Amino acid sequence: MNNPSVLQTPGFAHYSLAWSPFHTTRIALASSANYGLVGNGRLHLVSLSPGPGGLPALNVDKYYETQDGLYDVAWSEIHENQLVTASGDGSIRLWDVMLNDLPIRAWQEHTREVFSVDWSNLQKDLFVSSSWDGTIKLWSPERPRSITTLHAHHSCVYQALFSPHQPGVIATCSTDGTMKLFDMRAPSYLPSGPPNTNFNTPLSAPVLTVPASTTEVLSLDWNKYRPYVLATAGVDKTVKVWDCRMVKTGPEAGQEVVGGICELGLVGHEYAVRKVQWSPHRADVLASASYDMTCRVWTTTPTPGRTHLLHIHDPHSEFVVSCAWSLYDEGVIGSYSENESDPEDILSSSLETLYDYTAITHSSAGSVFTYKITESETEKLRGCTTERQIPSGDLTINLTTPDTKAANWHLHASSIWVSSLFLAGHLDELGIGTGKKPLSILELGASAGLPGILIAKLYENVRVTVSDYPDEELLRTLAANITRNEVDSRCRAVAYAWGSDPAALLQEAPDGYDLIIAADTLWNPELHSLFIRSLDMALRRTEDARVHLVGGLHTGRYTLEAFLKAVRAAGFEIEYATERAVKGDRAISWSVDRAEGEDDQERRRWVVWMVLKWASSQITANGYWSDQLGPTR
Repeated sequence: MNNPSVLQTPGFAHYSLAWSPFHTTRIALASSANYGLVGNGRLHLVSLSPGPGGLPALNVDKYYETQDGLYDVAWSEIHENQLVTASGDGSIRLWDVMLNDLPIRAWQEHTREVFSVDWSNLQKDLFVSSSWDGTIKLWSPERPRSITTLHAHHSCVYQALFSPHQPGVIATCSTDGTMKLFDMRAPSYLPSGPPNTNFNTPLSAPVLTVPASTTEVLSLDWNKYRPYVLATAGVDKTVKVWDCRMVKTGPEAGQEVVGGICELGLVGHEYAVRKVQWSPHRADVLASASYDMTCRVWTTTPTPGRTHLLHIHDPHSEFVVSCAWSLYDEGVIGSYSENESDPEDILSSSLETLYDYTAITHSSAGSVFTYKITESETEKLRGCTTERQIPSGDLTINLTTPDTKAANWHLHASSIWVSSLFLAGHLDELGIGTGKKPLSILELGASAGLPGILIAKLYENVRVTVSDYPDEELLRTLAANITRNEVDSRCRAVAYAWGSDPAALLQEAPDGYDLIIAADTLWNPELHSLFIRSLDMALRRTEDARVHLVGGLHTGRYTLEAFLKAVRAAGFEIEYATERAVKGDRAISWSVDRAEGEDDQERRRWVVWMVLKWASSQITANGYWSDQLGPTR
């Protein structure tokens, strides 16, 4: 477990943290003075930036003052600069981080403290609030009043969360010891009326009531991968996992059902558990925060001989009231305390130790990643080449991990993937530096450009092109990485969308490239045809031209096998395909037949190295490919 990055906000205790769904390094903090009992509040906007030793630094970019304490915050799912807060005076406020001082909208319908807000990731124009007045309210940022009010419990509603799987399904937890599921699509609700603070208002009908505890249930969360599996936590000091699949929703909803099967009880906290949250990256991992001043990480499926408890994080000196997983960086979690002098922690986990599995991504957008080659490794490379210009001694490459526009986040270009590291660590297998002529090399889907820039740094007799999707931020960072590592004379960055006109790519290699490399570019089967077309247009049509592709086995065996079939049909031969252990020297031949006998943990430990060459029928006399006429003869 790495040492955490910390942030202190004197005078204000943190109650909630939310990671932006649009920006990997942006965080919002809801805070209150005087432990939230009396006094004003503050909304902090925090960013992560590269810090000493590669550890992210936390910086307060700006803050907004409020007249009462803030208990929760949620980012908009449709506007990257907007977020909503829950306040102790019963108000809800919508903020735009591009504006100063005041919210852009405020609502005042709840009659007591608003304790939670949650934005739907399915119906992105809706958010829900819960209050100590016993109600939950559905809102749209475009409307002056709430859309719906549900009288959910006869006592305080601590949290209300949308299902990440079913639109319109909301889970709540309360002082009354129950968790309830409501389906906004089911016609089983009593008419909404003015909220009644003495809790005598008739309740709206849930589709399921789970008697979760004999004491207060303070927190709940939906599992992100298993529909209708939820976790609860509260005053009984126990985290419980519930199977609620017996619920009937939508048109099938009928009478209220009381049920829920408790799959697991996680015991270990010494005082009440204030927050529970499932990992957005693992179906079996969840975190909890407690008044015992600890944040704990659990697994529901421990390996044989191990307990459910993975880690205890205990640097706080006061109640830990919440925790939140990063949406994009695996193993990164924030925890925060009620003590105004106690730091908020951003805990960057060592995944190999914590989860007993291998991380597949490293670094996050905007962070600086340092890759080091030892003297013994450079000597090994010097022994594999006739080129004696490889520098001796230790070598360091520093790369800024690129961010992209929100519309291009589906590219997953804001991390350095394990396959990129594996390729960089095995450059001796590429056959570089064994010939006399300059070698033209292309990296597709380069992201930060680690393998390509490292090649340009190590070898003089090369001309390297690193390419990626034409996103301005991505390409700007890629070009800056080339300059930072002083390889401008041998390396260039090019914007290129797979399958498009390769003219920009081929400026340095008009007859095609001698070597094409790529790491973790095969995860989306819908892009295979475009990727193969790019190989077809960019690889020199000679006997010795090669493509080296490294893909994490987490991609899936069937996906990789589909690519291999498609690439054969396109005129390539598979020179070899080998499964390689990420750590160590184990290697076995590729086989799709092992797909059913391995779990996610095992897949993360392997990459697949594929080497492609032209089939003899595709090789031309001069090695030149004409897109209009086909191979020249």
